Amino acid sequence: MPAKSPITLRMVYELVHSIDARTSRLEVTTGGLVETTNGLVETTNGLVATTGGLVATTDGLVAKTDGLVVTTNGLVATTNRLVDITDGLVAATNRLERNYDRIDATLLVMKDRMSDLEQRVASIEVRLEVLTRSVESLIQKVNILTDEYQSISAQLKRLEARFDRMEADRLERRVSVLESKVSELENSGRN
Repeated sequence: MPAKSPITLRMVYELVHSIDARTSRLEVTTGGLVETTNGLVETTNGLVATTGGLVATTDGLVAKTDGLVVTTNGLVATTNRLVDITDGLVAATNRLERNYDRIDATLLVMKDRMSDLEQRVASIEVRLEVLTRSVESLIQKVNILTDEYQSISAQLKRLEARFDRMEADRLERRVSVLESKVSELENSGRN
């Protein structure tokens, strides 16, 4: 058997006192840790409540975001329809512009032709005026010749009654000559 060391009461007392001091320090430390733990629990409970509020707020934001996504999708669809309509309008405008250019070119050609026609009409009007004056002059001459013819015919009839037959023949030849001149003038007036 091994030799026993003598343990004294004093040693046990000091050992118990040492354990008691350590236990007291552990109790104080444990009390501080309990208070710290309680503070952490309260802070954690506050954080849990705050997190719950944030979750509720986030759920609300998610719902609003979903609504905004639906609205945005509707706006995108509307924008796409507007883009299609705008593309159609651009195509129609381009067709109208091409038609306008063709019409403009046609109008320029017609304007040139109209200018030529105006010049021709002016020239024809001048020529018509000259011809009208010539015809009026010829009509006056024919009227004068007709009056002279009628006058000569009347005188011839009076003279026939007075003069002999020879004189009547001579006057008749003059009348024939005048008639032929009148006919020539009438024919030249018609041409």
